[in-house]
Amino acid sequence: MFLFIKGPNNWNSNNVWVDDNGKLHLKLSYSGRKGGWTCAELYTNVKFGFGTFRWFVEGAIDKFDPRVVLGLFTYGGVDGTNEIDIEVAKWGRTELVASNYFYTVYPHTLGIAQPVSNGTRISLQGTYTTHQFTWTSDKISFLGQHGFMTSPTENRFYSYQTPTAFAPSIPYTSAPLHMNLWLFQGKPPMNGQTVEIVIMTSSIPKHSGLLVIHIV
Repeated sequence: MFLFIKGPNNWNSNNVWVDDNGKLHLKLSYSGRKGGWTCAELYTNVKFGFGTFRWFVEGAIDKFDPRVVLGLFTYGGVDGTNEIDIEVAKWGRTELVASNYFYTVYPHTLGIAQPVSNGTRISLQGTYTTHQFTWTSDKISFLGQHGFMTSPTENRFYSYQTPTAFAPSIPYTSAPLHMNLWLFQGKPPMNGQTVEIVIMTSSIPKHSGLLVIHIV
């Protein structure tokens, strides 16, 4: 199990934008003005609870540099609690067989249980992928698929469900939705290359009020 925090990183609002076709771009790039590599993050003002969260992602995420991390997650505001993560990352590991795709859930209260995490090595059939989790009161079910899929039975490359023993610790606090592209330990990518991924569309539970996106 690999559980890491995301500091220290520099964030740049110019690394997040929506194009003319309504597609969301996240970019990791070198900034001469900032004197280093800069990352991308955004989050919602609305807090979400139980439901299904789904992303259609375009990008060669299975070929990420060992220090590049893509996160799709809910975050309750207190580290180590109320967080549900999908992370594409090798956490700096350079072995060809190192896992590069992780699902992690943190308990609703600090100290009542250890986080549960499950990872694997993925090798994709293209640059289109679907990532989702379904959050209920007693479990969280994750799913990764080749292509852009709305049916949970097609083109699966990985799935995981939290253990029954973790049911009493499942997060229940509504939380903002985050998406970020960042560097493990804040170190530059080993290959020195810019990274860009595209969120073609996302599906989130129904909510009340105006949905506002905050860019870090």
